[in-house]
Amino acid sequence: MGLIGLSVAAAPLPIWAYAVILLSIVAGWGASRFGAKAATATATSALALLGVGLHEARYQIMPVLAEVRDRQIAVIGDSITAGHGESDLTRKWPAILRDRHGVAVEDLSKAGATAASAAKGLEQASIAAPVVIVEIGGNDFLGGGSVEDFEEGLDALLKAVCKPGRQVAMFELPIPPLYERFGRVQRTCASRHGVALIPKRILLSVIEAADATVDSLHLTQQGHDRMAAVVWALLEPAMPAAGQAEPGDGTGGAGG
Repeated sequence: MGLIGLSVAAAPLPIWAYAVILLSIVAGWGASRFGAKAATATATSALALLGVGLHEARYQIMPVLAEVRDRQIAVIGDSITAGHGESDLTRKWPAILRDRHGVAVEDLSKAGATAASAAKGLEQASIAAPVVIVEIGGNDFLGGGSVEDFEEGLDALLKAVCKPGRQVAMFELPIPPLYERFGRVQRTCASRHGVALIPKRILLSVIEAADATVDSLHLTQQGHDRMAAVVWALLEPAMPAAGQAEPGDGTGGAGG
């Protein structure tokens, strides 16, 4: 039952963690089946599973951004950020941050974007913001792309966006069952480039909220408002007070 639960949750645990879980199950079964010292087997299994739990716990903690001098961010996203078509008249969450909190926003989100296409788009864009929020990847697995292509595209994207003095935070993907390899790749790439991961429960809490989506994925106005709120909760401690940013920081606002 535990393995079924892990499969349904698509927990992107490393291979060694799955091996520990499987061995713990086998040890518990062997202790009861063959009369071995059940207490010893149970204690060993509990310690092993505790280690797996502690490893996963670090991915459940919201990152803390260091204070920056400019009230300016860049956003790289897909249709969850950009909307799902020209007929979508909702005010998107980057624009809400700009208008409500006086944050200059370089919005590089695009409907249908994948990690690879976002990386390619950066070849013609120059990011000046000290903080970058990345919301990307859903189209990579929902569109039937391979894990290898996703890793190549995400690695190229993060390599292009991660520069000295810049902080990058990325929404971890709430992955459907049996797609845990995509999540594992995302965690690996984030670790490789020093990117802070926003726990997947955060994006999931936005998508699953009442009246937050039009189709269980793309955000309504309520969804964009909620998304802006969770992103601002991450940004606010790092942002200088309004009117106290460094001269020439562009806080007049960019397109949302």
